[in-house]
Amino acid sequence: MWFSLPPLTLSIIFALTFSVAMTVVALTLFFTHDRNHEDLEQSVDYSFSGETMRRALNYYRVLGYAMLAAYVLFVFSCLHLQWEGHQIFARDGKPVWAGPFQVMLFGFDLVLRGGFFDFMQHFDLHVSQVWMHRGAWGFVVYSFIFRMFFALTLLRMLISFFWIYSKITRVRGATRRLQD
Repeated sequence: MWFSLPPLTLSIIFALTFSVAMTVVALTLFFTHDRNHEDLEQSVDYSFSGETMRRALNYYRVLGYAMLAAYVLFVFSCLHLQWEGHQIFARDGKPVWAGPFQVMLFGFDLVLRGGFFDFMQHFDLHVSQVWMHRGAWGFVVYSFIFRMFFALTLLRMLISFFWIYSKITRVRGATRRLQD
């Protein structure tokens, strides 16, 4: 075999489970209409009110909380992986140990890279002073899944927002035309 698998410790089991969960949630959010979005779309079709706007904001708030929870769990997972002795970060090509603040910045860097759809990657912009240790192939894949979770979830939120916003604008325009 060209690589060896590390022993399955608690942090690795958590990272694997969390990777599967992020993949399932991101793909489910991106490729399916959940019931909240359908209800929201129907209420916009029939009328527009403050209640409709509150429901829309609540829908996006839930997605935002899911993204925040994923960020916190990812940072916790990275800290735990380091605590178990896995060298997952590098600086200037050499493995380093990152502190909690550096790990939070690394996670935020991945969030921004996922959110800006490779703008930061293309122009080689960084928020963090630590990068993935390329020798830790499992962590590279784990970080990629985390980054894609944010990219797909944010893309889904943007598509949904612009869809709902266009419906609200259309309903408002129709209401104004009826009043005139």
